[in-house]
Formats: sequence, C-alpha cells, structure tokens
Amino acid sequence: MSATTNHNESSMTRTAQSRSSVLRWIVHVTLIGSAITSLVLEPVLSLHVAFGLIFVLLVGVHLAQRRRISKRLAVRLLKFQKLLAPPGRLALADGILFVMTMAMLLSGFWDLWAPHHTKIRWHAITGVVLTVYLAVHTVRRWRRLRFSQIR
Repeated sequence: MSATTNHNESSMTRTAQSRSSVLRWIVHVTLIGSAITSLVLEPVLSLHVAFGLIFVLLVGVHLAQRRRISKRLAVRLLKFQKLLAPPGRLALADGILFVMTMAMLLSGFWDLWAPHHTKIRWHAITGVVLTVYLAVHTVRRWRRLRFSQIR
C-alpha cells in the first residue's frame, strides 16, 4: 500500500509542478506580448498606457512566482565581491531589469502628468534601453522559458 501511496504522491507532485510550469510559461508569454503590444501601440496613448501597466503588473507576478530566488538574488546584490560569479550576475541582471521597469513606469507617469513638456524624453530613453535589455534577456533564456518552474 505504501508503494501506491508514494506513486500517488509522486503523481500529484508532478501534476502540481507541470501546472506551475504552465502558469509560469503563461506569465512569460504575456510579459513578452504586453511589452511588444505596448511598443506597437505607442501612438495610441490609452492602449500604450494600458498594456504598459499590464506589463508592470506582470513583472510583479513574475517576481512573486520566483520569490525565493528573488530574495536570494537580492541578498547577493549586497555582497559586491560575489557579483562576478554566475549567481551574482543573474542577481545583477534581475536588479537592472527591476530598476529599468520602475524607471519606465515613473518616467511614463512623469511624461503624462508633467505640467510642461520636458526637453529630454526620459520615457522614450528608458523604453529603448529596457526594450534592448528585455530582448537580450529573453533570447538568452529562450530555451528555459517553456519548462521554467515556480519554486
């Protein structure tokens, strides 16, 4: 009977892992889709803002899905001597993505609500930098996106 119980527990664990893998994949695809859609619809301000906010919310979901890893990576950022090791570089990359996303959000609100037009278009600049960074980030992780799991 214990063999059957172990098999059932093992089967349920695999089902839960595959479900979390699918959920994580959906978040990845929606992140990519909302970023591309926001860029394409930039001339239509209301849609650009809507898809941009969806992207920022999904970044929060993405970080929440990997909260254990995100917490460890945040701690690694405080240890400067370990930033050159692979986990430290990953922590640095995630930190840069987070900062760029927040800069994009805040500069977008500034451009939207500023009483006067700014000479330097911070939102456009952060948009270009974030787009390039996201493209590199996605291409480097493309093979792992489908089978990534929530831990």
